[in-house]
Amino acid sequence: MNDYKNEINLLNLKSKPIFDIEDHLKYIKDWREQYIGDAIAILRPHNKYEVSKILKFANDNEISIVPQGGNTSLCGGATPLKNSYSLIISTEKMNKIISIDKESLTITSEPGAILSIIHKEVEKKGLFFPLTLGAKGSCTIGGNLSTNAGGINVLKYGNARDLCLGLEIVLPNGDIMDLLKILKKDNTGYDLKNIFIGAEGTLGIITAATMKLFPKPKLSVTCFVEARTIKNAIMLLNIFQDELKSELEAFELMPDVFWEVAANNSDNLSLPFNKIPQMGVLLELASTSTNDSVLNNEGTTFLNEKLEHILSKALDKKLIDNAIICKNELERNKLWEIRENAAENEKKELSKSNAKKCLKHDISLPISNIEQFHKEAQKMISNKIKNTRTIFFGHLGDGNLHYNIFGNGKGDDGFENQSKIITENLYQIIEKLNGSFSAEHGIGQLKRNNLKHFKDPVAYDMMKNLKNMIDPKNTMNPGKILI
Repeated sequence: MNDYKNEINLLNLKSKPIFDIEDHLKYIKDWREQYIGDAIAILRPHNKYEVSKILKFANDNEISIVPQGGNTSLCGGATPLKNSYSLIISTEKMNKIISIDKESLTITSEPGAILSIIHKEVEKKGLFFPLTLGAKGSCTIGGNLSTNAGGINVLKYGNARDLCLGLEIVLPNGDIMDLLKILKKDNTGYDLKNIFIGAEGTLGIITAATMKLFPKPKLSVTCFVEARTIKNAIMLLNIFQDELKSELEAFELMPDVFWEVAANNSDNLSLPFNKIPQMGVLLELASTSTNDSVLNNEGTTFLNEKLEHILSKALDKKLIDNAIICKNELERNKLWEIRENAAENEKKELSKSNAKKCLKHDISLPISNIEQFHKEAQKMISNKIKNTRTIFFGHLGDGNLHYNIFGNGKGDDGFENQSKIITENLYQIIEKLNGSFSAEHGIGQLKRNNLKHFKDPVAYDMMKNLKNMIDPKNTMNPGKILI
């Protein structure tokens, strides 16, 4: 250990390595506090050359590397293993926005750039970066790419992979691969950048990224409706998709249990209606068209008229019971803040309960199968144990649900020692309905066994072969994704 400490110091990094174990805590523990590991040191490089130097040193000495951005992983993907001989590479010092190109509609940044800061800097140029998450104030673009993050705007703009044009990556042996293009078209063989997006730092470290930007909408309109059932919410989504070409940006499912948790853990929560909605939907329309945003003689806009027309049709079809259109930015922000605080509120709710543990599931399904999944899942859970509580919500527009189960507090796991079989059975239902057990949070440590079990075996073997080829010494984030 002392020899490595000396050698690490000889790397002459601009920021001093953190060796003191007491200063490691914020780096070695995950956000959910489910995983806590060990590290030799925390290294905070300032540029790709320092990253290259570190990775070459680690590769030569067969020391594990754990890349880390904002440390907001929900699957233990950025946390070192217990009793491991690891170096954590935090990208917090590599946080510069390199360029914003208005003509090409692109932004190039270092991996440690915080998502909310990217939003602010882009908006100063009159542009829009659509990737947004509840953790936007702390998550980084490098981490977003490493997990192929989604968020509320996937319905219109796609996830992180869809938004990425180019990457610069340091490989495990220290080589720097420059794929940092601003081109929308580049048909020069294999699309290598996509191998590293969603790889959770197991193949290399992203040191810069070029992402797509979009014109800033001239007008956004936010609406909350009560649809009573999942089926009604899906039918409402279909009407919006039939009536509108590209204005629908977000369509979020927020049922009564979501609002109960929010009410229990938020100060001065203001409900959209007089009572908690049975099945709420938060949706947003946006337009870059001047015609959509100009006030007419009645004092409303064409975009508002489109929304009111669809809501009227939905009321006639008895798909919704009530609807409220936000009058201003303050009302809009309050509603989105409630949605974006879902994970934090759920964490607080668990700490107050006797459940001991929450089984968190980040799943995706064909939209037409979501209602059937919910019915089968609830029947399976109630057959296993009694007095559980399922808190679900998510991005209905792209079929992504966060399906989280509080136990009854019995047994070592809080689920009468049935937690593992409940998750396995839940994933079997998802598999039967042609869904995925991981939609946007990644695999990390949490879902490695599930990946091996549910992934097509030929595809899984190819992933292992790819890992062995790029990282033959297995120094990059070992213990994540693959077994």
